[in-house]
Amino acid sequence: MKTKLKILKVFLGLVILGVLVGFSVRKNACRKVESLKVIIEHQKNNYFLNDSIVKNIIEEDGQPIMDTPIGNLDVYEMEKKINESPYVDTAQVSKDIYGNIHVNIEQKEPIARVNTAKDEFYITTDGKRMPISKVYSAPVIMVAGDVKEEDYVGLSDLIQYINTDNLLKNHIIGIQKVGQRSYNLIVNKGNYYIELGTLYNFEKKLKNLKLFYDQYLGNVGLDYYKKISIKFINQVVATKTNENE
Repeated sequence: MKTKLKILKVFLGLVILGVLVGFSVRKNACRKVESLKVIIEHQKNNYFLNDSIVKNIIEEDGQPIMDTPIGNLDVYEMEKKINESPYVDTAQVSKDIYGNIHVNIEQKEPIARVNTAKDEFYITTDGKRMPISKVYSAPVIMVAGDVKEEDYVGLSDLIQYINTDNLLKNHIIGIQKVGQRSYNLIVNKGNYYIELGTLYNFEKKLKNLKLFYDQYLGNVGLDYYKKISIKFINQVVATKTNENE
């Protein structure tokens, strides 16, 4: 008899607990959104997105989020909308029992700004195309010429290599595509340019360039040459300013 009474008490306790939990869930589901808390990763100093832009993305169907019961919100659909932004790398959305919506965003990282005869866009660190923003302009290296989609990854790799070297990063300010697969590097000082050639084995070519700087350019000055060619992997060919090519 005592055993049956204990079982009955446990059963009644579970029923009461279930009722209370159900009531709490229904109450919280009817609660309207209290706040939208947006955290955007800005470690790379990119500001393509802000709280207002994210809010507009979420409300693009015309339904103000602050007037919506939190139980009616589909966080997965919200994540999908935000991830469709060309400036978003990853987005995570969650909601809590207090009526708060939490949005955490990591932005894509541009590595170059490309200007062709017909278009202008960014290339990201993973070699993808990203549109120009109306609210922010990233301070990245400029690339000009007839850049094709198949060039994106190679250019991204080249520029990331340049950015990891203080000498190259402070010296090379632009890239010009001059042929189907050939490139020139534009420098910030001096009246010369660097003929890179193709992107093949660019690491070796740039190491040769640095050796040339150390051994020769420091002795004669920046205006002594009009072109420095590193298109051949095993040599550097420099053309003097007063020399006919």
